Amino acid sequence: MCTYNYLHYHHLTPCTRDVEYAVHYSFCPNATSEAVGSSPLNSISTNNAEGGEQWIQQPCDGLTYAPEYNPIEGIDYTNPCAAGGCLISQQCSSGGCRLEDLGGNWTCCQCNRGGNTLRWCIRPMKKIPDALCYHAVCQNCRPNRR
Repeated sequence: MCTYNYLHYHHLTPCTRDVEYAVHYSFCPNATSEAVGSSPLNSISTNNAEGGEQWIQQPCDGLTYAPEYNPIEGIDYTNPCAAGGCLISQQCSSGGCRLEDLGGNWTCCQCNRGGNTLRWCIRPMKKIPDALCYHAVCQNCRPNRR
């Protein structure tokens, strides 16, 4: 029997984005897989490296809620933590939210070099030209001056 439960992802302070919600499935041997061109919202997709096809895994007909992961079925949008399943948003923890806030182009607060478009600064250090800064975008970094 396939099961499902709800997960929610918090953003890290000072990020003010809303909590993100996702349904997590645990598939049983009776789950089916089919090759399709587009992915329905209630399924998991994987790419086949050999053929390049996209396979969608669908839960079986006996899909039930998994209370061992969340004591309350459904989501209380006013207090999602009451059901458990609290996670940190990977987009936020990796610096993606801050990069988006800075318009995708930022000046590093450590080396004061701009033109960064990745989540970390790859500009050469002024005192050691053979070394790169590698500072991860943070709240002190600024939008790039154009």
